[in-house]
Amino acid sequence: EGEGSTHIMKRAFDVFDAEGKGFVTPNDLERVVKERTDSQVESRATEDFLKTQKNGASDGLSFSDFSRMFSGIKHQHFPRGHMIFHAGDKGDAMYFLSSGKVEVQTRKGQLVAILRSGDFFGEGSLLSEGSTRFTTAKCATPVDVIQIKRADFDRYVASSEETKNELRLKWRARNLHYAKNLIRLQTNVKTRTLKKGDVVYREGEVGKSMFRVCDTHGGELEVSHGDRVVHKYHNGESFGESSLLFEKPRSSTVTCVSDTCQIHEMRGEDFLSLVNSHPTMAAALRDMGRKRFFKKAVKAYSLEKNRGLSDDDIVAVFHEADIDNSGSLSLEEVRRLMHRMDPNFPISEIRALLKFIDVDEDGTVGLKEFKRLFRQFEDEKTK
Repeated sequence: EGEGSTHIMKRAFDVFDAEGKGFVTPNDLERVVKERTDSQVESRATEDFLKTQKNGASDGLSFSDFSRMFSGIKHQHFPRGHMIFHAGDKGDAMYFLSSGKVEVQTRKGQLVAILRSGDFFGEGSLLSEGSTRFTTAKCATPVDVIQIKRADFDRYVASSEETKNELRLKWRARNLHYAKNLIRLQTNVKTRTLKKGDVVYREGEVGKSMFRVCDTHGGELEVSHGDRVVHKYHNGESFGESSLLFEKPRSSTVTCVSDTCQIHEMRGEDFLSLVNSHPTMAAALRDMGRKRFFKKAVKAYSLEKNRGLSDDDIVAVFHEADIDNSGSLSLEEVRRLMHRMDPNFPISEIRALLKFIDVDEDGTVGLKEFKRLFRQFEDEKTK
């Protein structure tokens, strides 16, 4: 068994040391994290982490350092059909999938994702004390996993708050992905085909349904405030959830702008019944809704100032909202921005919004956290 574990460890080491240098550098760590998780970790964070793990003055992490660092991990093999964990279990470990496929299911057994070699899962319950699993992980094939217990996880991330923040972001994104997949699997929907110029709903109307753009022939739909286009929806995207979840009038007008658009409509009562039966997924959708309201408030402010929606325009909103020039937005500054768009937006929802945006949990929204909300800044992660 020891010989087998050493072989597995050497294979893992070679994934990081792809050039055969004999050691792992911060650049190697950044590359693997990017490939495996689609997350960008700052160079400073990887350098600080490796400094705490290596012995001597070598250029990087040697194989012996690497083996020592991961000495607490456990390699496990599970047969097809085995339940790695159940929804509701107390989470005490996360997993890397070395081989095989794992099904992710809701508490009621509905399939929301299939994980493959190279994926990791189960980290969400390690990011906060007392958390329980909200999904079930079932082996769809025989699988090999690497298990990392809570104590080892805490040791690995203790030296890099940035790494922990990136994991938290990835976990939130995965929750939302699972929630959207759950909606996609529903059959109680009505398919509608629209022609260019047809309006799905208008700003100010009462929300009675939510919608999902067809995965293959959805077309393009424009989202507008007044006479200004602020966003577009394409294949696979959903919209209309927020007015149902928050019981608020539509905050925008959605119009088909391609020759034809195909959308799937789910009645409000069916949508609410679905999400309320899955509390964690309902929370993910509510976070998405709050984020959308905030982004609309930012864009509305920029347009109100006779500016556009370029990168510089969006950043200018942040700096103008930062009234005390502290370099971050406080609860009061976020409230002012939200209430410019909607004076009746509840303070309780603004607090929940701040908690969601505030990834580093310092009680404010920094510029980096602010920019993460807008798709147009995503390219900066790879520069």
